[in-house]
Amino acid sequence: GRALAAALGADPARVAPGTVRPGAAPLAAVQSAPLRDRLGQMMSYSDNVLAEAVGREIAAAEGVEPSFRGAVDSVSTVLREAGFDLTGLTLHDVSGLSVDNRIPARLLDAVMAAAAGTEQASLRPMLDYLPVAGATGTLSERYASTNRDGAGWVRAKTGTLSQASGLTGFVVDTDGRVLTFALLSNDRPPGESRPALDAVAATLRGCGCR
Repeated sequence: GRALAAALGADPARVAPGTVRPGAAPLAAVQSAPLRDRLGQMMSYSDNVLAEAVGREIAAAEGVEPSFRGAVDSVSTVLREAGFDLTGLTLHDVSGLSVDNRIPARLLDAVMAAAAGTEQASLRPMLDYLPVAGATGTLSERYASTNRDGAGWVRAKTGTLSQASGLTGFVVDTDGRVLTFALLSNDRPPGESRPALDAVAATLRGCGCR
């Protein structure tokens, strides 16, 4: 509010919380894009701020405080009610930035398998949000020049910290089967771990019937 007042040439010091009088006309209004569009942007470009905002929307929908704790608890509740085993899950945020977060690869793959399967159709749109190897989002430059085997076939959400990397998604193998995966690397910088994760996912593409 103070920044807006300064930009308009008004006195920022006069900006304070207040209560609008009944019947007052709004000065302006902004409505966000539909949730589907925002989820697509969040997943495609790994938008951490947007992830936290959506987490707070989930908290509000669950009737709890829209905070870090409220978002974490609400997301966990929704996952648990959907039938996922949360053993080993420790969350301090919903963006994945906290180095104290712990999430089993088993849980990540279970969510992906449910989205790709037939029993939880409500999760199916999530598959459309995933970046395409060598083409879109955070995978646009991966698989683009080297290790082209997975290009266009691997779709996955990336996750990167200074000493941790993840790749969770699905791939259609040479026999047309949909294979899901959740790959995690710890204690290695992205320059070392990303090529290895990409190679594993690309290998799944060539599985075929053995």
